[in-house]
Amino acid sequence: MAKPEPKKRQLKYQSFDEMLEDVESLQRDGYVSHGNWTLGQACGHVADWMRFPMDGFPKPPLPMRAMFWLMKVTVAPGMKRKILAEGFKGGMPTAPQTVPAADSITDQHGVDKLKQTVERLQAWDKELIPSPLFGPMDKDTQVKVSLLHAEHHFGFLEPK
Repeated sequence: MAKPEPKKRQLKYQSFDEMLEDVESLQRDGYVSHGNWTLGQACGHVADWMRFPMDGFPKPPLPMRAMFWLMKVTVAPGMKRKILAEGFKGGMPTAPQTVPAADSITDQHGVDKLKQTVERLQAWDKELIPSPLFGPMDKDTQVKVSLLHAEHHFGFLEPK
């Protein structure tokens, strides 16, 4: 028997300010997680992926690099278009180093990390490092991808 889909809010962030208002509300008023992560974990994860285009992406093991290259030249353009049109869907694997253990990051630390990373990305005026899967992205596209990624993860957190 298939596992039922977890409850999820349908979010549509138009800006980082809107996203941060939602995150601060969840932190202040409380939330129920319908997924696997706390607010701190979700914020830390989203912040990590937001900073990689500025600081560099984690280097995957050699077999994964080969798989990413193959995907980048075949299916990744379609995946990117679909994500930009429809948002992120569950079940996509992620780099293990971007999944903080629940006891390693408090909600406050995760929210602070996210706020700092948003400020850095908003002020960023250099070229962004290309994604190992999706290739180069301009800043507007990177912001949109970051907001879509946040919608996916914060959607599992229901305000109390």
